[in-house]
Amino acid sequence: MHRNHEQITTDCYSYLSALGEWNTVYKVVFSVGALVTVIAADSVGISAVTLFFMMFLSVGVGKIPGRDYFRLMKVPAAFILLGGAAIVVQFGSGDGSLFRTGFFWTNLFITESSLSLGLHVTLKAFSAVSALFLMTLSTPMGEIISVFRKIRVPVLILELMHLIYRYIFILSETNQRQKDAAGSRLGYCDLTTSLRTFSGELANLLIMSMKKAETYYDAMEARGYEGNALFWEEKRPLTAKQLLYGGLYLAILAGAFCLVWRRG
Repeated sequence: MHRNHEQITTDCYSYLSALGEWNTVYKVVFSVGALVTVIAADSVGISAVTLFFMMFLSVGVGKIPGRDYFRLMKVPAAFILLGGAAIVVQFGSGDGSLFRTGFFWTNLFITESSLSLGLHVTLKAFSAVSALFLMTLSTPMGEIISVFRKIRVPVLILELMHLIYRYIFILSETNQRQKDAAGSRLGYCDLTTSLRTFSGELANLLIMSMKKAETYYDAMEARGYEGNALFWEEKRPLTAKQLLYGGLYLAILAGAFCLVWRRG
């Protein structure tokens, strides 16, 4: 049960979240608006406000377990932290730096400006991810696609979005079954065996993916698929409570803007 829960990830949480009852268009506009605000403002204060407010909505209001939320954050966090470290650490002579150490024929050093820029970019990236998490952890993919359909996104793009998204989980489940089977046969008992097992899994996964793609396409055609997948969408009203959270976010943003403007 726990393993299946890990495989489904965002789809599972989108149906369990208390924010699932919110108006779909409002959630998408709110999330994308917060993302655009973080990028356009380019401010540490705005990024911090967005990060904590989006986490509050997802975990506090949406009732997503905090442990699961941070577990899902691990994958983007790895890329964000590596990118931030690449900005902070510089190569060269390192004159006037805060920290410097020798590295082969050059030096690795950190300056005040590089440290500030690295922390700024890292915080902005985490804020952007938290804004997208608000949408993906509370809205099923079919409802997100329906919003894009309303704004006249080409049907071909929407179909590719849906099919690729669903197929990722199909391949993930197939790969997990291969790992379980290989592990039960001591396929990972040492490094050499693990490498041999891993290469075999990749080759088998390629073959299985082609077979499953054909099988699932035949199943879709048998159910009347003609190149345009339609999703049932439940009508969810826009309530005063939902607008209240939006207004609260805007009020906090306005306060952060005023604070930044006074310091500037």
